Amino acid sequence: MHKIRRQLAGLLSLVFIVSILLGGCAREEEKEKEYFDVRSAAPQGFIYAKGMDLELDGKTIILKGVNAGGWLLTEDWLTPTSLTDELGGENGQYELEAALTKTCGAQKTQVLMETYRDNWWTAQDFENISDIGFNLVRLPFGWKDFTDANGEWKANAFERLDWFVENCAKNHLFVILDLHGAYGSQNGRHHSGDTTTGGDLFGNEENEQLTLDLWQGIARHFQDNRWVAGYDLLNEPEGKPDGLTEKTQWDFYDRLYKVIRAVDQNHLLLMESCWDADHMPDPHDYAWENIAYEYHYYNWENGNDLSGMKSFFRYKARLERKYNKRRFQVPVFIGEFTFFDNPDCWRYGLEFFEEHGMSWAMWTYKGCVDSNWVLYGGYTRTAATVITPATPYKNALSIAQSVGTDRSFKENTQLVNLIKEYL
Repeated sequence: MHKIRRQLAGLLSLVFIVSILLGGCAREEEKEKEYFDVRSAAPQGFIYAKGMDLELDGKTIILKGVNAGGWLLTEDWLTPTSLTDELGGENGQYELEAALTKTCGAQKTQVLMETYRDNWWTAQDFENISDIGFNLVRLPFGWKDFTDANGEWKANAFERLDWFVENCAKNHLFVILDLHGAYGSQNGRHHSGDTTTGGDLFGNEENEQLTLDLWQGIARHFQDNRWVAGYDLLNEPEGKPDGLTEKTQWDFYDRLYKVIRAVDQNHLLLMESCWDADHMPDPHDYAWENIAYEYHYYNWENGNDLSGMKSFFRYKARLERKYNKRRFQVPVFIGEFTFFDNPDCWRYGLEFFEEHGMSWAMWTYKGCVDSNWVLYGGYTRTAATVITPATPYKNALSIAQSVGTDRSFKENTQLVNLIKEYL
């Protein structure tokens, strides 16, 4: 009996020593990872998913960036636009454009919206983002940026996106192209451009086919562009407000995957969950390759409370271990988040991303708020500074000309400095 005990003790000691050695090797391997620095080298290849890492030119890359919210798709709380004179509500840009067309005509509406876009985002904004130290911008867009109501491609369909990607490249920034507004709306939310449908993408074969054609056209156009980090296939695809990603969405992701891969085998494809890892399929069931899973982290209930934030992240960590690490084995991208107005919550959240090797993009670069939703804010929404259908056209045009960052916004210095610690 004593001999058996001695043998067991020896075996346990051996197991303990081996585990230490293996752990040490794993830590040594982690230390030896080389990380791609976009400021010292331009990409020669494409960002690619390898296990749970993103790799570029044989090195690991972690994308850290910010969203370009409010530029190609306005949001009434974020931008100087509103469908109502009360400046409230959550209505989509396409609804606002329809109302403006009734009051001032289609041509003037187009000029007004193009003037707004010319000023909301300029060359200076790319420089600001690069100077902070980011290496990524996530660009939300909608179907109307490319086609008319009949699905016909516009002559200048890629003019703005090409300009955006080119300026990102000049400033050592990668771009994730994010379809925020699909045909019919993938969620019925105002940030998809249209709340009138209630969400009419999934199950509507016409809208589904138009969305498939749209992504194939975008992929064909950008297939050789190395500054495009990847394609974010559908923003928050709830189906209907308060919906979840389920097999309907998974199967449509598969259709998108196939039409894109028919013309572009290079780019990373990002698939979003509403809202967590337990709402996503095992990618091996669909034979998907070179993909990442995307999550949006908003702790709506108690985002300014550090203990509440820690509880929020403990829950996320459990899901991360159970699904992403043990089953999915795909990279994780946190495509949107804010940690509201408590600096300790920001530090805790950003350290969580560091610990788990997650890429991320905060929401968002600029907006008409004075809070940690934005890096540049301070623009006050009043009847005199917001475009509504009742705004005289001359006044509306003046507002659209005044929305430049350097002219009407101010840096959120506290948040900028805090984030710099993690770049």
